[in-house]
Amino acid sequence: MRPIQYIIVYDCGKRRDHHYSVNRKGFVEKKLHIRKPVNILDRRIDPDGYNSSSIGIHVSRSQNVDNPIQHETLVDLLVALRMDFPEAMILGLSEIGSYYIKVSEKMNQLRMELAEKP
Repeated sequence: MRPIQYIIVYDCGKRRDHHYSVNRKGFVEKKLHIRKPVNILDRRIDPDGYNSSSIGIHVSRSQNVDNPIQHETLVDLLVALRMDFPEAMILGLSEIGSYYIKVSEKMNQLRMELAEKP
């Protein structure tokens, strides 16, 4: 198994690769096996190796920004992943290095709340 250092959550754009997707109806879709690295960041801008040591979670933006079902599903998924990978940091794309990839304020707030939980 490859070492997992980061769980990266993003809700911007349509990325090609991710391990999990939380759709607008609140269902988790598993896209890739965790053993496979993903292309969360373009390989040209990933000198620090985030792609090879991360689990990527894409959250489909909902028309209703406060979608409680989607929010609850994401929290449950992150809690489960935290149990399997307790040392992994939960990050939003906007927090990775100097890449400044825009993540919604609500997504970043959720990420900070979950990162603080043991």
